[in-house]
Amino acid sequence: MILFETKRLFIRRLEDSDLESFYDMQGNPNVMRYIKKTMSFEESKQELNRFIGYYESTDIFFKIWAVIERNSNQFLGICGVYENDRSEFEIAYRLRECFWGNGFGSEIAKGLFRYCFDQIKLNELTAYVSTDNVGSIRILEKEMNYVEEFYAEKENSIERKYTLKK
Repeated sequence: MILFETKRLFIRRLEDSDLESFYDMQGNPNVMRYIKKTMSFEESKQELNRFIGYYESTDIFFKIWAVIERNSNQFLGICGVYENDRSEFEIAYRLRECFWGNGFGSEIAKGLFRYCFDQIKLNELTAYVSTDNVGSIRILEKEMNYVEEFYAEKENSIERKYTLKK
């Protein structure tokens, strides 16, 4: 089932069959550099199963979906929204390295904003990004409002916070 579409992409729930491509993303040090440590195949499988398990949960708001290229039906990455430990609705997106530089990040972000506001009925979205992650900062600067820059102890990095209201 397609959750939402953009010009070149469609977003659907993650599936067990996404594992190889999901691992290609989660195991890539360039992709994971600003997010968390790279994952082994087994760790990727556990993470994928965890994300899939959240779809039916009523205890936690955590929705991460597959990003699929419309023409090729290829798994490009993930995107979604979840309630973070500050009770904010935080967006997330991640692409396999082989799809970087094609404008997919901006396309995903715009579609995700529309879906979160129009379908999920959220009123405000938040994003956090390492100041070293120039690609994501470019996307967020175009679409969201810069709030602050701060040291994130857990990530041991300087982070930026962005918000967008409906």
